[in-house]
Amino acid sequence: MFWGGLTWYSFNLASKQKNNKEVSKSIAKNTVLTLVANISLAASNWLILVIIAKQFSDHLLGLFVFALSICSPAFLFASFKIRTLLVVDTKWQFRFEDYATARLLSNAFVTLVLISAVLVNLIHLPLYVLALVIIYKLCDAWSEFCQSYMRRVFNYRAASISLTSRSGLTMILVLAFSVLSDSFEVLLLVWCVTAVVFALIDNFLMLQLTKKHETTTFNYALLIDRQAFSNAFKLYRKYLTVACALAISSLFVYLPNLLLSYQLGLQAAGQFAAISYFLVAGGILVNSVSQASTPNLARLLKNDNYPDFIQLVKKMCLVGLCIGFAGLITSFLLGEYFLKLFYTAEIASHYPTLNWVMLAAAVRYIYIFLGTSLAAVQQFHIQTKIYSVGLVTMFFSGFLLIEKHGLVGAAQAMLIATLVELLLFSLLSKKYWHLAFDKNKEAP
Repeated sequence: MFWGGLTWYSFNLASKQKNNKEVSKSIAKNTVLTLVANISLAASNWLILVIIAKQFSDHLLGLFVFALSICSPAFLFASFKIRTLLVVDTKWQFRFEDYATARLLSNAFVTLVLISAVLVNLIHLPLYVLALVIIYKLCDAWSEFCQSYMRRVFNYRAASISLTSRSGLTMILVLAFSVLSDSFEVLLLVWCVTAVVFALIDNFLMLQLTKKHETTTFNYALLIDRQAFSNAFKLYRKYLTVACALAISSLFVYLPNLLLSYQLGLQAAGQFAAISYFLVAGGILVNSVSQASTPNLARLLKNDNYPDFIQLVKKMCLVGLCIGFAGLITSFLLGEYFLKLFYTAEIASHYPTLNWVMLAAAVRYIYIFLGTSLAAVQQFHIQTKIYSVGLVTMFFSGFLLIEKHGLVGAAQAMLIATLVELLLFSLLSKKYWHLAFDKNKEAP
């Protein structure tokens, strides 16, 4: 009896260790694939900023940044974080087509609102700049939807190859046209056309995967049936807080640009956006780990494995701490050099701003994975509340500090907001993890 029990315990312990190793390897592999794709995307977007900063005026840089600062939060709001919902909805509470309909309808609504705002002069931007940014965002949103399904079925390789190819081609074409033409409009048009082509490619890849993994393939006719519209509005009602959390969270990056545009002008906003884009480097690593870990966190919830869930969250937060610290050290040692190398001497003169931005980013990277864990267990509402408090904090801090300290004041406002959000996530996350696991136990 004793030896049988010991053998049974040893076998289960060995099995558990083997499973943990397999999960770790899976996360590492998927993180690398996601990381490669996200680095390439960030590099292509950053290259646009570099070319505009070096080849065109600060005013055009400011126009482009202002358009992005308006469109990005709006389209994130319209996304309803469907890329995560597709992954964590392991039981298909909604049909695949319902998610697609919800995404398309919300994107169409946001597009109409933004264009109308320009036409009635609520937003002071040239229509062609806003239109090109909107086209890019629409195509990027559909590509993201398709790639989310690829990650749902653990085909990270296909998603990575598609995004990397798109980014690589974008960089090649943008560089080529920047040499052949000195037209700002042509540069943005090339950027958009590449996104259109790859949205079609991603759509084709998604259709092929549904044939392999689903009992029924993706049906376009179901996008416009009564049930799809009904379920789309159910999605909106159920996940409205998610949409708000996304838009509010994105304003961590974009609100300083908007405040600077209002208080100091488009030129200052463009300069700050160019400087603060360096925090994207760490954000790429953080988002890659987050995207690769979310399916595993959702699976641990489904299997009611709370200890391993906590262990994985701790590891993710430690990764965030290391990424933030590395970025901060790099900024202090080489920040001015990099700004001068990639932008202009005028932008490089604001190098203290970069140090403050990277300090804020380092704080944010610590707790961002707590948000990922709450999303994985579908406790979205608490994120909305925390990010709302952070946004309000940043708004009032920025309004007061920008007038006195300029670009540095905007970065200091970011730091104050991250400290508030860190405190709230630290105090509240454990409570909502328990609620999610208790609810999971009660589910039939």
